[in-house]
Amino acid sequence: MRILVITVLVLLNVVLEATLFQFFRIGGIKPDFVIVLIIAYAILEGGAYSAAMGLASGLLIDILFGRMIGVNALSYMITGYILGQAHENVFKDSILPPALFNFAAVIIYQHLFFLIMYLTGNLLHEGISYTYILLSIILPQGIYNAVVGAIIYRSLLHLNEMDFMQKRLY
Repeated sequence: MRILVITVLVLLNVVLEATLFQFFRIGGIKPDFVIVLIIAYAILEGGAYSAAMGLASGLLIDILFGRMIGVNALSYMITGYILGQAHENVFKDSILPPALFNFAAVIIYQHLFFLIMYLTGNLLHEGISYTYILLSIILPQGIYNAVVGAIIYRSLLHLNEMDFMQKRLY
């Protein structure tokens, strides 16, 4: 049941990310709800679990909306794995770790994404400076994700603690 619920969460998240969540923009910046889901499970379950969620979510986004297959998948997977390594040392009931992890995840993900796009020669606008990207995209989205991620994390924590989510097939 656990795998089914998480699969539905990933699919629903990707669909909502492309449709309804576009209306959550503030100043042209929207939170990355895929990162919110990945980080929630990075804190709750660990690196391998969140890396698998990042790979699946990123691959769906790449297939449905991306210019190149694998850029989002690789970026989300690495981000989930790196931040999931600390899950045993995190107090899971606090609201501070999800906020900090979401902020860090946006910074890591965006840097990986832009690095891959730069190295493959697929940046959308060649003349944009790193400072502009950092100040107008990465930091505002990191702050927005930190706030939204801390709020949504509580719901995912309660969902993860339910009886049907504790039964594992493996």
